[in-house]
Amino acid sequence: MPEISVIIPVHNAAQYLPACIKSLLGQTFADMEFLFVDDASQDESRAVLEEGQKRDGRIRLLSFPENRGVSAARNAGIDAAQGQYIGFCDADDWVEPEMFEELLAACRKSESQASFCRVFKDLPGRQVNVPLGFPDGTVFDARAIRTDLIPAMLALPGDGDGQPLSGYSPRNLFAAKLLEGVRFREDIRYAEDLLFIVTAYLKAERVTAVDRAYYHYRFHEKSVTKHFSPHIPDSLDKSNEALEQLLRDYPECRRRMAIRRRKTAVDAVRNCCAKQSPYSFLKRVHWIRGYMKRPQVQDLFRGLPLKGLGRRVTVRLGLMKYHQAFLSAFLYSTLFRFRV
Repeated sequence: MPEISVIIPVHNAAQYLPACIKSLLGQTFADMEFLFVDDASQDESRAVLEEGQKRDGRIRLLSFPENRGVSAARNAGIDAAQGQYIGFCDADDWVEPEMFEELLAACRKSESQASFCRVFKDLPGRQVNVPLGFPDGTVFDARAIRTDLIPAMLALPGDGDGQPLSGYSPRNLFAAKLLEGVRFREDIRYAEDLLFIVTAYLKAERVTAVDRAYYHYRFHEKSVTKHFSPHIPDSLDKSNEALEQLLRDYPECRRRMAIRRRKTAVDAVRNCCAKQSPYSFLKRVHWIRGYMKRPQVQDLFRGLPLKGLGRRVTVRLGLMKYHQAFLSAFLYSTLFRFRV
């Protein structure tokens, strides 16, 4: 049995698969298997995977006859995995040669059930090494997982500009035993990773931080986060509701969830106006107005102080607080897009 199984969901990723496969086969740790789950690709992905399998027998292929989504593909990989540890990679991304050796070493050194590393954001024309926020080798025990690590993944300490620690499954390595009974929710089709990771971390006795960047998250024109998603806000709402149930006994988690809720509400409005949105301008205004009038959305912003938050954050939250549907539609469709 291999020590590590890596699960890679694939859907129409033929353009990026060769680089992904090359980086996985080039790992400095050799005792691995790579489970590529073809989610009914319509391009040449299957042919690329079959060619890779001919070159290296550690590649295993699974396939769906119809498109079921990334969560179903990852779950199928988990069910088929034979390794003592399980990692993930997306088909349009790639990894540094030492990634899985270092993540495994971190788990073994601290007897942790999971470890996670920094991520490179490979943007058009530039690369960003995203800070982790924790010193290399930090070991979170069960208490610190709930008071420090999970809150850092939910939201920043206050409403502000910037991103929390990314809840992104491919930056993690999990002990297979930790994932017993843990699966991706297949009815959540956007930002599905965070709920999965939190569910797993809550079972862990220890989790270790590796403050070095090994995973390359490639941003391109087809990236999900750059375009309209029909699964927002439904998937975000379902994820947030499940997170709140899991974390209801932990005060700092509850506080950060309120901040996360406000951020995802803004994301829902922004998504309505994103690239490839099917809505005309007037339909955007109508949808945003209806969304802002939802009682649970109004509760998030009622009484929220806007002083001292910075111009961009004040604009984002002010639009929501004062129910500015027309102005939101105009700004997010033209000037702001993904800049605010």
